[in-house]
Amino acid sequence: MNPLRTSTQPRPAKQLVPQRISVVLPAVLSAVVVLGAAVFTLLPLVRLGTAWPVALRDHLEQRGVQESGACNLVSAIYLGYRAFDTLGETIVLLVAVSGTIGMIAGAGGVPRLERSKGHRTELIDVVTGKLGPVVLIFGLYVMMFGHMSPGGGFQGGVVVASGIVFLALGSRAGGRSRITEPGNLARIEALGFLFLVIASLVGSFTGAGYFGNPLARAGISPVVYIIALNAVIGLKVGAGISLMCVAMLGEAES
Repeated sequence: MNPLRTSTQPRPAKQLVPQRISVVLPAVLSAVVVLGAAVFTLLPLVRLGTAWPVALRDHLEQRGVQESGACNLVSAIYLGYRAFDTLGETIVLLVAVSGTIGMIAGAGGVPRLERSKGHRTELIDVVTGKLGPVVLIFGLYVMMFGHMSPGGGFQGGVVVASGIVFLALGSRAGGRSRITEPGNLARIEALGFLFLVIASLVGSFTGAGYFGNPLARAGISPVVYIIALNAVIGLKVGAGISLMCVAMLGEAES
């Protein structure tokens, strides 16, 4: 009997069933746990006969702009009244970026961006290269003016990431520039998260409390603190998302 011929034969069905169960069962259990947690959390909110709390809503409507200085109450909430939740969201993004880069590196890939003639055209190079700076400027606008119009750090960061990806696609210097280097993007994201943690602790030393506005006691408008947090979050989000995209783009074209 030819050993090469027998080695390529399909596995018996009895061997495949346990493997499929070991793959499907954890996914099913995870889905059941997530669904149960969602029902347990949302059931009190949709239960008939339960009055919706309005005290906090009325307080934000009447005094939100005065206390935060932000015309956009959404920014006032997630960077003022509920800033602790915002810190958790940035941690989730940090874990997602770290996991993605770890998976790419574990698969034998190296985050890099190289020019591939087979996947590039002159049209893509020209259009993305021209759009990149425009998208970056718009992202900075969305980021810095989120206190007075729809936008903020998270939204502006996503737009900034799109601009960086455009610049990476349209780069003519071998697909490399300082702003699209994975190492630089990783440093910016790490510094953004560090500044956010420092901003959360400064209020504790000035008597404003954890994630409190340390500028309030100095007579400075509280909106300045919101603008600063929007800038830090925007840089972190933009660097994190663009880092994932540039790394995966480099793997696709390597």
